[in-house]
Formats: sequence, structure tokens, C-alpha cells
Amino acid sequence: MLDLLLQFIPNLVLAAEYNEFFARGMAYLGAGIAILTAAGTSFGQGFAAMKGAEAVGRQPEASGKITVTMIVGQVMVETSAIYSLIIAIILASK
Repeated sequence: MLDLLLQFIPNLVLAAEYNEFFARGMAYLGAGIAILTAAGTSFGQGFAAMKGAEAVGRQPEASGKITVTMIVGQVMVETSAIYSLIIAIILASK
């Protein structure tokens, strides 16, 4: 079993050298997907702000609680957008 593994190790090293362009392409693809994720979270934030404004319009006396709840939700959504942006920067810089 060990002999069989040792026969394939040089081939794996050569394959890694030839697949450098493939790996870089996959990193750029992953960075693009991460940016699309950030764009999706932006739509979610806009939708939450829209619903928060509607709720305040219907019940102005509860505007303080609605605003605080909306801001906490916005923070949670923005965290995932920031993480995806950081991942995209890391993947694109390698």
C-alpha cells in the first residue's frame, strides 16, 4: 500500500504545478461568489429597512422598539456581508 502511494506522490506534485492556473481560477470564482453573497445581503437589508419603515408608519407610537429591532437585524446582516467581502479579498489576493 505504501509503495503504491509513493508511486503517485511525484504525479501529485506535477499535477499541482500544472493546476496552479486552475486553482487561481477557482479562487477568483470563489471571490465572485462571495461578492454575490454580499450583494444578496444588501437586498435583504433594504427589504428589512422597507418593512421597518412600513411598521413605523402603521404604529408611530412603537417606533423606538421597531427601530432598535431593525438596527439589530441590520447589524446581523451586515456582519455576513463584511465576512464575505473579507473572504473575497483574501481569495483574490492569493
